[in-house]
Amino acid sequence: MVTGREGNSFEQLFAVTKELYELVEVPPASEVRDEYIERLTSLTEERGLIIRSIKVEPDDGDKVLLEQSVRLNEAMAPRLGAELNRIKRDMFELKKKKESGRRYENPYDYGPLDGSFIDKKN
Repeated sequence: MVTGREGNSFEQLFAVTKELYELVEVPPASEVRDEYIERLTSLTEERGLIIRSIKVEPDDGDKVLLEQSVRLNEAMAPRLGAELNRIKRDMFELKKKKESGRRYENPYDYGPLDGSFIDKKN
């Protein structure tokens, strides 16, 4: 067994996929966003480990679980993509804010924004 979950690999895969689907279904509040991202990451990694550990062909019961997992995955893929884009946008905005803060604190380290230079006449 890859994880501490009960059942065979297909049951584990379905359980993790369902939990991930339920997590992605409702966007997080801004104050718990870090915990949300950590949980999202851990479930995604756990799911990857389970998928890589599957070495046997599924029987009839497992095929049903596998099909349900695939449906859940297809339903949550756009939501995961949107959340990834939101995280990327937030990281870009944070980087921009840091750069703006540095420019404000020490404007002489940076060249002019419009490309012109002011020379002092002697």
